[in-house]
Amino acid sequence: MKRNLPFRAFFNFWKKLRPKGTGSVDHKQKKGADRIDQQVKNKIKAFNRQRIGSTVAIGLLLSILIPLLPVMGCKCLFVCYSMLCSFVVFLLTVAFVLSFRQALTLYIQSVIIMAVFLTTGNIRPGFFFILILLNAGAFFISQKIAGDFIKSATEEVSTTERLKNEANTDFLTQLLNRNGMEQALETAWAFCKRYQKPIGFIMADIDFFKSYNDTLGHIEGDNILKQVADSIKTCCKRETDIIGRVGGEEFLIVLSDIDDKRITEMAQAVSLAVNSLRIKATETSNHSEFLSVSIGISTAIPQDHILAIDLYRKADFAMYHAKSSGRNCISFNGNIVKSREKIVAQEPVKEVIL
Repeated sequence: MKRNLPFRAFFNFWKKLRPKGTGSVDHKQKKGADRIDQQVKNKIKAFNRQRIGSTVAIGLLLSILIPLLPVMGCKCLFVCYSMLCSFVVFLLTVAFVLSFRQALTLYIQSVIIMAVFLTTGNIRPGFFFILILLNAGAFFISQKIAGDFIKSATEEVSTTERLKNEANTDFLTQLLNRNGMEQALETAWAFCKRYQKPIGFIMADIDFFKSYNDTLGHIEGDNILKQVADSIKTCCKRETDIIGRVGGEEFLIVLSDIDDKRITEMAQAVSLAVNSLRIKATETSNHSEFLSVSIGISTAIPQDHILAIDLYRKADFAMYHAKSSGRNCISFNGNIVKSREKIVAQEPVKEVIL
């Protein structure tokens, strides 16, 4: 971060990084964001007190020294000029007007000017070294104050960014969680609504996942969730594709600007990718030889009367339709789709399996 970043601009930049609160944000995460907010405000207040205090102290020191200069027998004009330069450099540096390089350039220029005054006999050698030390002190103290604040504020921004990621990311799979999905979906939905592009939801649920947890243990169950998440990631190539874990073993994929054929192929690819993990099915999950997922698809072009939650519920119901139809399959518009097979027409079920 640049040293000459204006103070108010920096604070505005920090506020943009702060996680925005939504209804689904975890209470602890929101509390943590508020705590970081307060810490940054406290550090800003402390910095303001520090730079105002330092400025007042140096100002008082100059008000005492300058009247004594004639008594000490030096030519006041040149010394006052040097002291004034030191004071101005200090003020501009702690106010983030000058960068390190600019302040250093001014300091070197003041030393050169004083050296010229020394060679012409306008100031004594003793005063020359006193002024050098005075300017050097003002330079390094101001850089220390500004540098400490930048370091402290940068650490707070880093912490805030980490907190933001934690608030939007599922810890286990490193996919978006519900809160992250809501924020990403809001942007995707607005885009598709503005340009009248179709948007599609793919809801995937691991078949008989409870039996894997009960048989293999929760640690191995978590490992299976990670592998399934990685498999889904490999199927989503576009930067606009949104992937999230929205439940225990439920995953949601949101695809913008996609037609029915492409979204069906995407769902088939996800189904095949999970099967390709070759995770042996448990004894109670005798529907297939390996781990599988049941998938529901829904698509629409966003309108004023069509909400994202409606499309989500439609995909969720289609996923349960796939479960009711034997699992390890895909349900789309009441039809069942097998991996790499054509759509098989089938009557929609009236009762779904939870």
